[in-house]
Amino acid sequence: MLLKLPNKSNIISLVLGTLLALGNAPWALWYLSIGSLIAWFWLILVKALPKNIFESTFFFGFGYFIVSLIWIVEPFLVEPWVHGWIAPIALIALPSFLALIWASFAFLGHYYLSSIGVVISLSLAEYFRLYFLTGFPWANLSYVLLDTTADKWFAILGPYGLNLLLLLTCFTIASSLRIRKMANLSLATLLLSILLFAPQSFRDEPSKNLATSVRLVQPNAAQEKKWSAEFAPKFFENMIKMTAQKPRPDIIIWPETSLYLPYNSASEEIEKMREATQESILVFGALKIDQTNFLKNSLIIENKNQETAFYDKAKLVPFGEYLPFTNLKSYFKISERSNLFGWGFKRGSGSQLIRLSNGLNFVPLICYEAIFSDFLKPSVKNADFILQITNDAWFGRSIGPQQHLAQLRIRAIEYGLPVIRVANTGISAIIDANGIVLKNIPVNTSGYLDAFIPSRTQSTIYGEYGNLIFLSLILMSLLVAFLYKQIISRVRLVTETN
Repeated sequence: MLLKLPNKSNIISLVLGTLLALGNAPWALWYLSIGSLIAWFWLILVKALPKNIFESTFFFGFGYFIVSLIWIVEPFLVEPWVHGWIAPIALIALPSFLALIWASFAFLGHYYLSSIGVVISLSLAEYFRLYFLTGFPWANLSYVLLDTTADKWFAILGPYGLNLLLLLTCFTIASSLRIRKMANLSLATLLLSILLFAPQSFRDEPSKNLATSVRLVQPNAAQEKKWSAEFAPKFFENMIKMTAQKPRPDIIIWPETSLYLPYNSASEEIEKMREATQESILVFGALKIDQTNFLKNSLIIENKNQETAFYDKAKLVPFGEYLPFTNLKSYFKISERSNLFGWGFKRGSGSQLIRLSNGLNFVPLICYEAIFSDFLKPSVKNADFILQITNDAWFGRSIGPQQHLAQLRIRAIEYGLPVIRVANTGISAIIDANGIVLKNIPVNTSGYLDAFIPSRTQSTIYGEYGNLIFLSLILMSLLVAFLYKQIISRVRLVTETN
């Protein structure tokens, strides 16, 4: 279905989509997000033709994604003379593609199940983004509810179940404003109360601290300087100095790819790191060449009391760390080790639980892996904390680091686990099991932070069942919507017959 120049309704949808995006970090204007969803549902209830639904949803989605993903240009501006031409294309193409997913799902949902089908289908569209073309679930709709009374639902329904509840609530409010019947108003009030107030009975007390101390080391190495022969050794020496500061904590953590040489070729540097850490456990990120000569993005644990341990990044960034569509590579004679930036990474085996020599267990995440809500699930049962190392220098001075941090805070709520986040240029942070940032090093700042690791809460419902909760709710919603449509059709048939 071809899109024409936007009419008045589509322009309104575009504006409402941009307002919806302002609920995301760093703005956190959640009330604008809820208001824009209600207004947009009211608009499609008035313009209820399938063609109008497709166009309206596309422009609504485009407005949402172009604001939420404005940071997407930054990686291409690190070397603008090489990749700068891609930036404007990426800024238009990615939001358009994601908006097209929304529009296609909304069109099908409305076609088969009328207006309520848009609610169900948009929830499915967001879930679809988790997996389609390796997945890109950034700026999930439900994330606009972080730092509201509704954010505890992440521990119960997860982000996708909360999407459904949010959309259903806003749709019901819009319906009650259009058709002012007591039943509609009562249902809208009930759903809004459930969304905003019901989770409070599940909220845990503020976390106590474990007896384990940790140091977060943030070098603030700008991406254009990070790998240069002139600056890389200076960043390394600065991290060594911060690491050696007394009193040393139990665990010292450096960010993703903080070692400027491949691990296999850095014996001198590794020895310096061991001297600086003494008895402490050192966790750091580095590139590593495996036995088959593939490059891996790894988290490495060095300590005198245990054998060196490795975790290899399993969720790779498409086009940044690997070339997707493996089956097409041989056809076009593209090397397995080639991608847009000249690197080729081999993925790790998946999420895992790592035990430290001090008895604590943690689940590692490297950068991009933190945006996938279900990635942690196989490993969290016996974990004491989640650890993310990342290089957010790619984001430059954009909103990217704030959004990345916000998604990690949601992982903490979902699984009831504290999170330690160590970022090259920030934001490094200690996050408790309720998703609250206890301490942090600001973005674009060099420094270190000492703290105690917060304790975990009890296992969460989402941690136990994952996205099965959402899929069950979707099946129930589809069944109810289908039965409702059948009942309405029969009532109309009887009325027309009489």
